[in-house]
Amino acid sequence: MKRVSLIFLSLFVFFSFPTFGQDDRTDRLGIGVGPAKMYGDNTGVHSQFKFKVLPVISVDYSKRLETHFDVKATAGWQLVNSGDFYSMEQIDEIAEANLPHAFRGNVFFADVMPIYHINPNESGYLPSLIKVYAGLGLGYFYSQRTDERLILGDPRRRTETYPASDSGVYIPVRIGIYKDLKSDADIGLEATLMISPFSELDGNDQQQKRFKSDMLMQFQFYYRIFIGK
Repeated sequence: MKRVSLIFLSLFVFFSFPTFGQDDRTDRLGIGVGPAKMYGDNTGVHSQFKFKVLPVISVDYSKRLETHFDVKATAGWQLVNSGDFYSMEQIDEIAEANLPHAFRGNVFFADVMPIYHINPNESGYLPSLIKVYAGLGLGYFYSQRTDERLILGDPRRRTETYPASDSGVYIPVRIGIYKDLKSDADIGLEATLMISPFSELDGNDQQQKRFKSDMLMQFQFYYRIFIGK
């Protein structure tokens, strides 16, 4: 009797198991917020971890293509500020190149990328508690700033401020994790690296950093709702 019961229990688990992990991912709309920094030519001493950490906010829309792939569009805003980390000698060198040594402002950005889900829910497999994804794409930014430059030859070392802006393409790289909620939503964490290959984010191209490209580095907490169900 025990053997028969065990057989029936095994058959029940076998036929029920595929239903545990159906691919139930759908289109999603999300909002994210978190800390961020800029890696630029006049944004601090990065090797000594001296730089500004400021907020970033973004919204995204993910369109499901198939079990492992989505296409995701993201738009957002990041507050940027160079801080005050340079010595008088460094400021003089920057001024001699007729470039700003400081700035404050905003970066607006938008991009599109394919997303690969490493461990999505699949028929025949138990669902993953934490899901992982990654993506690589292409975007466009607009950097709007107030730049500050030392006036050369002024004995009082006065500075002048002036409006400045730059725009261009960037390459976003994203890695994220998320957890489905009982409601039609999920929560997650996402790390993003936005690479500006032409070094235009901060209006300074003196190359005082190790890598040529300017970058935005973001870490955001996301809340996404399911749509299209």
